[in-house]
Amino acid sequence: MKSLVNGIARIVRKAPWIVIIVTVLLSMTMGAFSGNFTPAEDQNEAFAPEAEELEASGKIGELFGSTQTAMQVLISAESGDVITLDGLQATVAIEEAIRASELSEYIVDAPENPAVASYMAPVGFAIQQGAPAPTSDDELKALYSQSYSQLPPQQLGFIDLLLPTDADPTSAETDLGILIVTYGSSDDFDESARRAQIAADAVASAVLPDGIEADPFNQELIFSGQDDFAAEILSLFISAGFIIITVLGAVYLLKPPSGVGRTLTIVGFVLLVGAIVVVTLPSLAGIFPDLFPDAINDLETGPVALAGAGTLLLVFSVWSVASGRLRRTVADTMLTMATIFFAISWMNGFGYFIFEEQGPMSQILPILLIGLGVDYAIHLTSRYREEVASGATVDESITRAIRTVGIALALATITTSIGFLTNVFNEIPALREFGSLAAIGIVASFLLALFFVPAVREVLDRAGARKGTLDVESLAGNSSRLLPRVIGSLSILAKRFAVVMVIVSLGLGGLGAWATFTQLEAKFDFLDFVPTTSPIRATAVTLGERFDFPETTSALIEGDVSSGEAWNAMAAANGAMTGVDNVVVVDGFPLAQSPISVIGQLVSPESPVFVPEVGAAAQEVGLGPDFTVSADSVAPLYEAAFAAAPNEMAGVLSQADGGFNAALFRISTQAGSDFAGPLADDLDVAFAPTEEAGLDTVVTSQEIISDVVVSSLRDSQVSSLLLTLGAALFLLVINFTIEARRPLLGVITTLPVGLVVLLAFGIMAALGIPFGPVTATIAALAIGIGIPYMIHITHRYEEDRIRAADADTAIDSTLTFTGGALAGSALTTVAGFGILVVSSTIPFRQFGFVTAYTILLALMAAVLFLPSYLYLWDQWHRRRGKSPIDSEAFEAALND
Repeated sequence: MKSLVNGIARIVRKAPWIVIIVTVLLSMTMGAFSGNFTPAEDQNEAFAPEAEELEASGKIGELFGSTQTAMQVLISAESGDVITLDGLQATVAIEEAIRASELSEYIVDAPENPAVASYMAPVGFAIQQGAPAPTSDDELKALYSQSYSQLPPQQLGFIDLLLPTDADPTSAETDLGILIVTYGSSDDFDESARRAQIAADAVASAVLPDGIEADPFNQELIFSGQDDFAAEILSLFISAGFIIITVLGAVYLLKPPSGVGRTLTIVGFVLLVGAIVVVTLPSLAGIFPDLFPDAINDLETGPVALAGAGTLLLVFSVWSVASGRLRRTVADTMLTMATIFFAISWMNGFGYFIFEEQGPMSQILPILLIGLGVDYAIHLTSRYREEVASGATVDESITRAIRTVGIALALATITTSIGFLTNVFNEIPALREFGSLAAIGIVASFLLALFFVPAVREVLDRAGARKGTLDVESLAGNSSRLLPRVIGSLSILAKRFAVVMVIVSLGLGGLGAWATFTQLEAKFDFLDFVPTTSPIRATAVTLGERFDFPETTSALIEGDVSSGEAWNAMAAANGAMTGVDNVVVVDGFPLAQSPISVIGQLVSPESPVFVPEVGAAAQEVGLGPDFTVSADSVAPLYEAAFAAAPNEMAGVLSQADGGFNAALFRISTQAGSDFAGPLADDLDVAFAPTEEAGLDTVVTSQEIISDVVVSSLRDSQVSSLLLTLGAALFLLVINFTIEARRPLLGVITTLPVGLVVLLAFGIMAALGIPFGPVTATIAALAIGIGIPYMIHITHRYEEDRIRAADADTAIDSTLTFTGGALAGSALTTVAGFGILVVSSTIPFRQFGFVTAYTILLALMAAVLFLPSYLYLWDQWHRRRGKSPIDSEAFEAALND
């Protein structure tokens, strides 16, 4: 490590221009490729690629053609009653609009399953049977009540699902109702979203009576309107960029001595804050529409961003010509931002070469690189300023800054990179990609911080020194700035209350562990990604709270399903489903579409779709009242059913090579995302007879897949977290053994990182923030930010302890200089990404909040708890009559 850092220092000192040119050219090249590194369409596969539920979902489309999907249209009325003539007119108008739209080519009507059905169906049934059309609300209500009471149980159960759970259908009065549109979906993500938007547009085009509203919803519709979501996220990240630049300017600020310069400083920061407000206003207006005029909400991101950029350019241009100190402030700020931008470009460029498509977890890595980029640049710049202010030349200061801070950065980079690389052995592709790209990004941040940042500063300050314009005086007094003084004052905790601080940290760690492992809920719901201000979300919430309309859960059965044993096993499973919680049961039968249900309709003389030929085939195979057969094969029954109802049978039975190789049960369930896991387990038990018959059965649904994704991610995160921390601990122990012959320093440096992880998840549990694909990255951020923070403190303490007469002086110096730089770095990143808390989508709001407090926890652990650990460790060595630092070994690690 010593040779690496010293080699970098020599290259930067001897060839800064070459370093700058090579860096810019490489960044431009990688930046060109990084634009192609875009998110993959199927994000679930990245989390659970070998999950049988996900594989079965894909097979269903291949074996049974396009699957059916339903759009729910929520009908409401200002009068508070939708069972009226206006309500009937609305349902008729919506159906006509849908059938006249492009969606008509994707809808298929069946005798028992019309493509469009509504809560007003009892009135339609009565009119079809000869009843006169009602001419008043009273006539309609009387007809509705009479027809409803005469419906067969299965139809009655279906109508009940289209009414609120608290509605009384016999009174023919309710404030809400549902119209269902069933149409063919597509295996292609974009095509499914397009069809959903067609259906929604058709509903919107229907001419409805005054006072009646119709609001469509399905999951595909969520993803058809992602442009607004993407625009909001872009706007928030632009706001984060402006905030980070402004805070960096404050951190790097060198106050001009003159009154004019100081006035320009104040005016500049006022304008920068104003630019942040302007850029952020459209997002805030979208979330709080009642507080802002529509004109602000309608502002486009592009022009607003350009206005903010223009303000930034104006302020920095004026600062650059008005004062040398402000010019250095601008230079250091923009140099840091350029370094961060280059690091992200390098990472995404390599990501395109290695993975082609971007996984879901990797999309959050730029935040880690911004945090590291700010941290690395602030520490290197602060140490360089400190050295110049002490009287060293530019070359000497660059060399010392790289050799001192560079050692800590190299150690942090190697430790965190290898820690993240342990994920390449993980079975989840998203984590493998995340680990690899995190390591690449961290190494890129390190190389840019130690090559590019000092090279640019070397060129600028060499020129200043030659011209006599290098303002050395302005670089002095870093310790007298507010932030270093505040953090430095915290040393009293280590010097006077070290034991108390250790006890507090252990207590907090214990609480965090208890909350993390017993209270943290794992949950993922697509609805969370719908903006809280979206009408779609409001409709979905109403549907979920007021209705028990079911989702579709599928059971895919593969094998020779034409044998008598297979049929009897499926019949047994069909009967067993009636006892499964959250399976919709009507008149003693599960509400499911399957070979059993379709053929059951075709062979029943009481059914309106009875086919005598299918009934004869049923007698041939010995179909009994309990729906079991005595024949060895039901192929004749299947063939007769296919001849009578080819579309219905093709949707539940697959033919291949002259036989029948798969069957499908489409089951109406009401588990939702909260009980998807238990539902899958119960259905597995119900379908156990099919497994015993030698068939392969997999139960799947979107809710079950989401549950599998979260469970898989949670289980893998635990092992990944332990492996990453273990690798970091091992490397730090090895490093401090070689560097200072003090292996315990590696353990002491790693412990606070574990505390940060436990507290981060513990606070999530306390606040009811669930563990999901977005918040799962918090552990990685805690490690990626936490380890460098701890290494900075420990390494600086080693250095200060050699120079200082006692531990008190060393801890004061460490917290004032390195602690102050850490605080500047942490507050810059927190201020930037804290803006995500105003996102209109719950996961990003949660992520912004959790990211902010996780970085603050890392800072807290580094400046509150780690110094106490180090202070007690120092005293322990002193009591044993030994020096806490082997100065000869440490000096050898820093110098040639």
